[in-house]
Amino acid sequence: MSEKIAVVLRTDAVLSPFLEPSRDATFCDETIAQAQARALQANGFTIVYAASAQAAIDAAKGRDRVLVLLDRIFLTTRALKFFLRAAEGQTAALTLAVNASVEYTLPLQDVRLDGHRVIHDVVWADPAQLPPADDDAVRWMHALRDSVPPVEVPKREIVVEAPLPIIGERAATTLRYPITSTIVVSVEHWVHVLWLNQIAFGIRWMELMARRPLWAILRALSALSLDRDRILMRMVRLGRRTRVHPTASLSGCIIGDDCVIGPHVTLKNTIVGRGTVIQDHAVLINSVIGPQNLIMENTFMVSTVTYPDATVGNYKLQVTLVGRGAYVHPWAGFMDANFAGPVRVTHKGALVSTERQFIGSVVGHRAKVAAKVLIHPGREIPNDTVIVMRPDEVVSVVPSRIEPGVPMVREGGTLVPLGREKKE
Repeated sequence: MSEKIAVVLRTDAVLSPFLEPSRDATFCDETIAQAQARALQANGFTIVYAASAQAAIDAAKGRDRVLVLLDRIFLTTRALKFFLRAAEGQTAALTLAVNASVEYTLPLQDVRLDGHRVIHDVVWADPAQLPPADDDAVRWMHALRDSVPPVEVPKREIVVEAPLPIIGERAATTLRYPITSTIVVSVEHWVHVLWLNQIAFGIRWMELMARRPLWAILRALSALSLDRDRILMRMVRLGRRTRVHPTASLSGCIIGDDCVIGPHVTLKNTIVGRGTVIQDHAVLINSVIGPQNLIMENTFMVSTVTYPDATVGNYKLQVTLVGRGAYVHPWAGFMDANFAGPVRVTHKGALVSTERQFIGSVVGHRAKVAAKVLIHPGREIPNDTVIVMRPDEVVSVVPSRIEPGVPMVREGGTLVPLGREKKE
């Protein structure tokens, strides 16, 4: 059998506010590039990285068939396996029917919509039929994608419907959360990093059960119940040397090596990277915590994603992405919903709809958000930014003489008796 070659075409675009390529974005405890390489290698491919369309054409010469894809494409082992099987050796473009798992990450992706199908920049190609070289690698890839038949990847998914709060004039609705390991996403914006990690719980659990089916069955049976919550409490995978306090409650979690889970911590449907410390009384739900994080006491996080080395101590942080080495103070406020219409974000120089009414913001690498800072939904905090409260909101001078029992208020950075403040 001839060697199977996958040509990964580099793209120039970078993700704002991180100022790094999509391939370096985080997915659980690895990068998009590492996840992509893992899927390719698991399907028997040797990877060749091409810096241009001409380099991709040169790498494909002399081959019977070659897989060509952009470096910003996240795909799972299962998605690629089923695509190759469906293509049956013929030229084809990877295609997915629009369902819950596709809809979850679809907004802002540069993909081809064909009726109720999405055609991705993943092509099982005949090298003799590759388009002429183009200076624009993405445009060349689109031409290749559009020149071959779309082949739909069969997939199964479980959809969990969760009620969403009613705000403004919006009617009651639900979030359709997909659980599947057949996922393909073109990662082109920070919202894709957030959304992809939000559905990582299903991806990682399905992959884990495929690798260790007997372990999964025994863990489920050990619940001695058909109750879903009791089963999920048994479905916890702990890494090596990880310490969990006896009072902590874990349900449906994957915890990396060398982690510390403190007293009265609650973790539900959460993935925690290696070396992370989660302190007392923290509550994390449907979140992905990167390696070497510090989650401070009393933190409450829902559907939030953090890069490695972040420090978070927020009392309620929802649907937000926190960059590498960033810090979020407990009293920082991140709004995560619009009262009217979907949240809009900056994309390619314009404000565009995320088609979501519930989404937070993104904190860039090494940025710091201090107390009493309020961030509107969909905002980008650039790398290395430091945001603090207004000076006149801080008591910086305490008078040497304060009459006992007299209520004092802040004015201009000092304390004055209540009722004696200056009138505006």
